[in-house]
Amino acid sequence: EVEVYGFDYDYTLASYKKGVEYLIHDIARENLVSQYGYPHGIGKIVYDPQFAIRGLHYDVEKGLFLKVDSSHQIQLGTVHRGRDKLTDKEVLSLYKRRQLPVTMLESNKKMVQLVDIFSQPEMSLIAGLTDYFQSHKLEYEPESLYQDVAKSIGTAHATFHSETRANPKLYLHKDSELIPYLTMLQKSGKKIFLITNSPFETVNAGMSYKVGESWRELFDVIIVQAGKPHFFTNNSKSFRELEVDKNVFLWDTVTQLEKGKIYAGGKIDDFQKLTGWMGGKVMYFGDHPYTDLADATLHHGWRTGAVIRELELELDKMNSEEFKWGVNWQQVLMALIDENQSETEEESKLILEEWKEEMRILQDGLKSMFNPHFGSTFRTQNNPTFFSRKLFRFSDIYTSRVTNLHKYPLNSSFYPRRGVLPHEFKSWFV
Repeated sequence: EVEVYGFDYDYTLASYKKGVEYLIHDIARENLVSQYGYPHGIGKIVYDPQFAIRGLHYDVEKGLFLKVDSSHQIQLGTVHRGRDKLTDKEVLSLYKRRQLPVTMLESNKKMVQLVDIFSQPEMSLIAGLTDYFQSHKLEYEPESLYQDVAKSIGTAHATFHSETRANPKLYLHKDSELIPYLTMLQKSGKKIFLITNSPFETVNAGMSYKVGESWRELFDVIIVQAGKPHFFTNNSKSFRELEVDKNVFLWDTVTQLEKGKIYAGGKIDDFQKLTGWMGGKVMYFGDHPYTDLADATLHHGWRTGAVIRELELELDKMNSEEFKWGVNWQQVLMALIDENQSETEEESKLILEEWKEEMRILQDGLKSMFNPHFGSTFRTQNNPTFFSRKLFRFSDIYTSRVTNLHKYPLNSSFYPRRGVLPHEFKSWFV
């Protein structure tokens, strides 16, 4: 059904090395000292790539990191002020209940969700600053701290772009499957486009390194500085053609999107009108479920694919014998507790408490296999995370890299796994 394939650039076609996260963190940290007057002592704060996971919520007023599940429940044991974990009693005292109202989680400037890879340096820096202020007994305003860090991270992106343009080999991974995959799509008669918020100079340097100087020949339409998510809500600027040699935008109206030319800005309605590409025959890949995918699928009917690099690490952990044994034994313990919870004899009650304690220890161990502070990006013990819920809603498929699809013929279909509802019987086979 898919005739047109579209791609974002950052963390979709371009896969960055960890050095990018260190770079963004350190530039933002120095900016806090030079532009906002933060103490010079914060210069010793080091980026910790193991601290946070994608999809966490940050309570701007309380200065807390929270992991929330698909039912809006706080996962106890994962709430942190900086790197200090709060007790369950402290969490319930602050929020009064585990289940947060939807108004607190959706479109709320006081409770932000950090959902892309670029958010990880931001979260690490917030945690480092919080620890610094608390250890030095300095009073601070969590809301101001968050705003200062967010602005400094934004400033760091400009330097990040110039650094990656100057030395793409230092910051970009090469994917040997990318050229064959795009070539296969082209030879199969598929249309290919690129829509990214990045400037042309950044995209050109990166794609020239990854694909070669003639990379533009693989794309039918190239749009830079698109201003997503506004591109998908028709609140962006009109299309402008970029004269590449002079790096200037031409004044005249864009009446067609031509292969080989570079365009900036634009709106999805104009894009669909000029190309005729719309609905389910278009599939667009991006790494950000909200900015890249939500409006494209909910309002315009595009197929969507999410690129989530963390999948590879999580799958490695999930395929280990230790994890498989732990999950299976947890299911056994849960079944034993469920079947025997009505027992009234004292000895039986003691055994039940021993099983519950064993299960708590087992669950903590399984969580720590992914991340010692927050566990898996995709699961909170028995429920999907809030991030997973959005991911499943806004993407038709998700994968760790777009070139994974090169392993499948273009006429392949992906079928969803049938989940068991609470009132249904369990499958004989699964």
